[in-house]
Amino acid sequence: MAACPSKRRLYISDWDNDLLHAVALETTHDDDDNDDDDPPAEDSRWAVANQPAGLSLAQANVLVACHGAGKIQEWSPEGTLIRQIQLADECRLVWHCIQLNGDELAISHEGSQHRVVVVSADDGQPVCN
Repeated sequence: MAACPSKRRLYISDWDNDLLHAVALETTHDDDDNDDDDPPAEDSRWAVANQPAGLSLAQANVLVACHGAGKIQEWSPEGTLIRQIQLADECRLVWHCIQLNGDELAISHEGSQHRVVVVSADDGQPVCN
């Protein structure tokens, strides 16, 4: 799960059905700090690549670690697929990812080596430091 306070949404990965659920969070009437006059978004679900596992936020976008597909998908809060990053073969069984900067992601994966590795957001290849 991941929550985005600015968009007032909770994101939940659904491994068995290959879905990402986006649930609108209600706000209280006492929430005077919120200058956003937009109503909360409706609940929705988006078909994602095989076996979505860990979720994280990259600004307001959602990063989905797709374990079965060996991909990282980036989704807008409105449910538009922004990009897919195919991971290198040795990193395919991905569990979680976070964006370090615009060009790099830290991912955890299993395989012949269970590890955390930094990969390029451009091509999914491990970055050698």
